[in-house]
Amino acid sequence: MKKACSFCKTGFLERKTIKETYTYKGHTIEIEQPGEFCHFCGEGILNSADLKATEKQLLDFRAKIDGLLTSSEIIKVRQKLKLSQTQAAEICGDDPNRFSRYECGEAIPLRSTSNLLIILNNHPELLPELMPFSR
Repeated sequence: MKKACSFCKTGFLERKTIKETYTYKGHTIEIEQPGEFCHFCGEGILNSADLKATEKQLLDFRAKIDGLLTSSEIIKVRQKLKLSQTQAAEICGDDPNRFSRYECGEAIPLRSTSNLLIILNNHPELLPELMPFSR
């Protein structure tokens, strides 16, 4: 049974993926957005899984525009430094759960966290100075 569109009351919703353009600070990105979209008016209804499908891509896009590390860049730096998420969070003065959300693309890192990881990526020899258990 088809679901009627709650926006226009004329069309019906169908599950599909559409190209959606998002703009942030004058920059645009086109993403593949799943959801239920009206064939008549074009409006869509997104459930939590639909939003989750594009969340990482959108947050990484915003991080890049703001000059912050993306989720994959954070993972690469942490692995290069041979740190666990808990150790990396401790060094950055961050919560381990939040650090995990940075890596999963569920949150944008704090500028201080991003900046510190950039410095450590470029100068890994400074890591021992920040390791609490190395003092």
